[in-house]
Amino acid sequence: MTSNLLLSFLKEIESLNEEDYIESFIGYMLSPVITGIKPASTITLKDGRKKFYSFWCQNGKYLLYKYNLEYIVLQETKESVVLLVYDMNNLCEHLKIEKNHRLLCDFGYNTDFQLQKCLNCLKNRVKSVEDFPHESGIFLGIPYEDVMGFINGDDCLFKGYWKVYTNDYRHEEIFDLYDKSREIYMLNVLNNRKNKIKDLYARHRQQLYRYVG
Repeated sequence: MTSNLLLSFLKEIESLNEEDYIESFIGYMLSPVITGIKPASTITLKDGRKKFYSFWCQNGKYLLYKYNLEYIVLQETKESVVLLVYDMNNLCEHLKIEKNHRLLCDFGYNTDFQLQKCLNCLKNRVKSVEDFPHESGIFLGIPYEDVMGFINGDDCLFKGYWKVYTNDYRHEEIFDLYDKSREIYMLNVLNNRKNKIKDLYARHRQQLYRYVG
């Protein structure tokens, strides 16, 4: 992703009214989830120079509805909220991968697999530990091997969108698709286009994570 494109995008949305600015910025942050390469993302919204939290309280559900996305609240205060935003179908597929499901079961998630129960368990785990629970990486699309490397305290080989502990180079393809998701979203905003980005890379995710239906 080029820095010039990002700077042009940020300059463009700065000229928008506050609601359009916030909607555009949140869309940028969630673009890998929208394109389907990422099953879910956490996002923190708070009021500051821009009233992100206030916008969420008034317009959040409508914004996610535009992209057919769901959410759960992981943490909330009077001035901020931490959300897990997800695509229901993509997250269900991702959590049903045997090794992902097995890892969640090891941390006390339901063995019969129901998405809502898994999400509720994650929310309870967030409340019960000081930092985000280590297994939360599975929900966010971090490969099983890298989640396990982090849990086991292995030596990190590379840092990108997450800490990489393996040499299979799959992360490079995933990182590239994250970047492409954001590039396409920014170009849509800059050029006032409506190119299809919803689930654009969902099949890539299935292949890269070796999902078997």
